[in-house]
Amino acid sequence: MKKNITISEIAAITGVSTATVSRFLNGHFERMSAATKTKVQDAITQNNYHVNRQAQSLKIKATHLVGMVVADVTNIFSSILFKGSDEVFEAFGYQILLMNSDNSKDRERQQLKKLLDLQVDGIILQPISEDTADYTFIKDAGIPTIVVDRAMQPQIWPLVTTDNHAYSKLLTQLLLRMEYQQIVVISETLTGNSVRTARFQGVKDAVTDSSVVVSFVATSAGMTNEALYAKLIAATDNFKLKTAIYALKGTVLIQVRTMLTKFHVHVPNDVGLVAFDDWNIAELMEPQITTIQQNPNEMGAQSAKQLLASLNSDNQTSASVTLVDSDLKMRQSLK
Repeated sequence: MKKNITISEIAAITGVSTATVSRFLNGHFERMSAATKTKVQDAITQNNYHVNRQAQSLKIKATHLVGMVVADVTNIFSSILFKGSDEVFEAFGYQILLMNSDNSKDRERQQLKKLLDLQVDGIILQPISEDTADYTFIKDAGIPTIVVDRAMQPQIWPLVTTDNHAYSKLLTQLLLRMEYQQIVVISETLTGNSVRTARFQGVKDAVTDSSVVVSFVATSAGMTNEALYAKLIAATDNFKLKTAIYALKGTVLIQVRTMLTKFHVHVPNDVGLVAFDDWNIAELMEPQITTIQQNPNEMGAQSAKQLLASLNSDNQTSASVTLVDSDLKMRQSLK
């Protein structure tokens, strides 16, 4: 006989959602079929599941609160993501709480536990870790969850993202057609970040059958212009080849553009410049920068719609992947 079985395990056995099991335990049988009720009851009986009455007494009704935890609340991507979700939730009478993990696993765990303590109905998570094992406490709590932007392995919840690999490869193929001989990818560390890893892999896959040199330059938020420039010169041998710089996200693009201006490196005459951008910052630069423009507003909206569907479904949520379209924006930063 299995001991300490969880709500999520009952859901897995019956093939329904954790929200449905929770509604059954709380006696809310509206929109629940007789077959579903029987199936859940049988699983509870056969596995000797006992309700934690103290925990159950804390949450009998839906709070109409949902939580969103993002990696960096100062990143414009997070603001637009939140706006997209908030617009959807507001229309259905839900309030959304935005939490910042500040790119820290420990802080992320603290913020998620706060949301659990607040009895939120569901969570949208931009995860810091790629390891699903770091989030089993959410699964065990039976809270419907949607993962956005960054993937985890193994995937157990729906994921809403863009095809970072495919669009990065598309952008790199443009550089090949324009006969750039070297591509310098500038980014924060790739380790533990599925988005950056996929974008860099897209570059490498695009140049497989060419003689183009791909270099990687690691940066950080606090790196000085002088330090970044020194790395760039070392990577390119002072731009010996026809070179394009690829900034893997919008904040890095700002950092790179500032550095190039300081050291009088002209775009596109001295070097080409492209980026994977989160918003319209590339349009404000001179010259305007060619980018892959992703759509965090739509990612937020799709995440909210899927979480609402999960909250109102008797079926167990599948680990689906929703890819939100991005766009290649041709501008004046290449020649």
